[in-house]
Amino acid sequence: MQKGVDKMKINMKLLTAALVLGGAVLLTSVARADTVSIGLYESGYGLSTVATGSGSALFAGSYGTFTFNTITAVGTPPLPQPQLDSTSIDVSSSTSGTIVIYVTEQGITWPTGVFGVLSGFTMNILTSGWTVTEATYVDAGNGLYALTSPLGSWTFTGLGSASSANLTPSLSSPFSETEVFTIAANGTGRSNGTIATQLVPEPATLSLLGMGLLSLLGLRKKVRG
Repeated sequence: MQKGVDKMKINMKLLTAALVLGGAVLLTSVARADTVSIGLYESGYGLSTVATGSGSALFAGSYGTFTFNTITAVGTPPLPQPQLDSTSIDVSSSTSGTIVIYVTEQGITWPTGVFGVLSGFTMNILTSGWTVTEATYVDAGNGLYALTSPLGSWTFTGLGSASSANLTPSLSSPFSETEVFTIAANGTGRSNGTIATQLVPEPATLSLLGMGLLSLLGLRKKVRG
């Protein structure tokens, strides 16, 4: 009887240790909400922040010579790690012009150091003659619309998708990430495209998780011994 009670107590300790480890991971990824801001720039109209929010930002309306059916920008959370940010832009115009859309996620606290970021660029709708350049950047100073360290870019003249995997500079907490859409219109038309960035797991993060799992296995073997 006593042996069964002791085994139950040990299993409870193992469960508690697992919950602590899992809780630490959850707190790292979902305990906070980063600030997401949308900025628009067109020559003659300047740069203006048109939306900001905790975890996400949305905008629909006109700016300069362009009309935005929707700008949807989502950061972490509600997006889970390892996805940093995803932005979808649907814009139209009845005249020629160039507009730049900035989406910045500020207050990112994980991961730090040097890590990989996979930038995915997609163009779903693009009027012939229009050009769209999509790009991603990080800033160690956690700046708004800061283009300090470029990670990847792609220029579209038609429909398609592309990706770019790059290492960041060494980053400490907090830092910011900015996604940029530069749209050049030669007349009436429409553009619909997205950028989604994901983290490439770093060896240090995997090592830390592995050490935690090994500790639990070691405790279990000690109990059985």
